[in-house]
Amino acid sequence: MEHVIPQAIGGTLKERLYCKECNDSFGHALDNEISKQFGWLGTLLNIKRDRGKAQPYEVKEIKSGTTLLFDGKDLKRKKPIVKVESKNGKNLDFADITARSERELQEICASIQKRYELTGGIEPFQDIHPGPTEAEHVTTIDNTLLRRAITKIAYGFMCIKLPKTITFSSAFEAVRNYMKTADQPFLARANFVNTGFMTDHTRPLHKVHVALNRGQRLLIGYVSLFGIYRFAVLLAEDYESELEWPGLDFTFDPVRRKEVVGKDNFRAPQLTKENVLHPKQSKSLVLSELHKGYRVIESYVKEFRLLGGELS
Repeated sequence: MEHVIPQAIGGTLKERLYCKECNDSFGHALDNEISKQFGWLGTLLNIKRDRGKAQPYEVKEIKSGTTLLFDGKDLKRKKPIVKVESKNGKNLDFADITARSERELQEICASIQKRYELTGGIEPFQDIHPGPTEAEHVTTIDNTLLRRAITKIAYGFMCIKLPKTITFSSAFEAVRNYMKTADQPFLARANFVNTGFMTDHTRPLHKVHVALNRGQRLLIGYVSLFGIYRFAVLLAEDYESELEWPGLDFTFDPVRRKEVVGKDNFRAPQLTKENVLHPKQSKSLVLSELHKGYRVIESYVKEFRLLGGELS
């Protein structure tokens, strides 16, 4: 049973698409990359998952450089800090412990007491740092693994919506090979200049759309996650269809866990292969579009405020 959009980021659309071996392989190699790069938004928005729990994600406190974990509610150190000094290795001269919980503090103190045969208790004190905390989080918005993972979303969606005679045909051999191995010409790309229709800039929506460009004989998939990260996928080229091509669209609100119904007569832009694989987008345009998406998150999460952002 395959989640077309990984359930780690709130996807619920699922179908039996792959054998267990392929599903396990794709899940480890591709779905995990989406969770790694974009799962932090699911945690921040407290999105429910079909199974498992939202995972804390790392941020780095700007002032101290300390690595912290954010679980959607609280910031905690990733690891406790334990500094112990003993000149002769037998007697304790100094100990400085910063623990993440009272229980952890007690366990560390008990270990030190046993190691140095200390008698009496250890007096703790609370080290309080009032918020807000300025921290940074690094997200990759386009790489080799993400392109293949996004391709898998677009192709999986198409497999649900179209007959097997189409999706299993030789026209999609190239995209299937690309999903299976990186040793292929890339067929997907982060695309912010041709995909404005994929977001309404008011909700963090997941969206998958597949469109046929008859003039160019191209089948193009579009994928948007949280209305922020947008991609275009070349599903097939030199593709012809005598049938009236259906509108293949799925728009989902992962916060409310509800499908959003769009307009029946909507048609996506007619892109060329060059538009899909080599979009003419500047860093400033991409950063501007990302900031628009993050502003939507700010309206949902009071504790989150975007201080700035850079692209590299």
